[in-house]
Amino acid sequence: LKILSGCSQWNYRNKVQLLDAEILSYEGRNDEAKEAYASAIASAQCFRLVHEQGLACERAGFHFKKIKDRKSACDIFHQAKQCYA
Repeated sequence: LKILSGCSQWNYRNKVQLLDAEILSYEGRNDEAKEAYASAIASAQCFRLVHEQGLACERAGFHFKKIKDRKSACDIFHQAKQCYA
């Protein structure tokens, strides 16, 4: 995906960032994961990929839930719901 991202940033950049965020979350690198989720959300939003923005928000919500940040989880799940509506 990183190679494809170089050819078509608008379509692949948010996917690469989301996968990076998932890996960072899995590895317990929570601050870096938060930044990567935020980048994936912003990238999808920038290119108006609303359903992919919703997916990134949803995955970020699960990350926040995992690290026991309930307020952030609730806020980001609400944002995901708005993307899917």
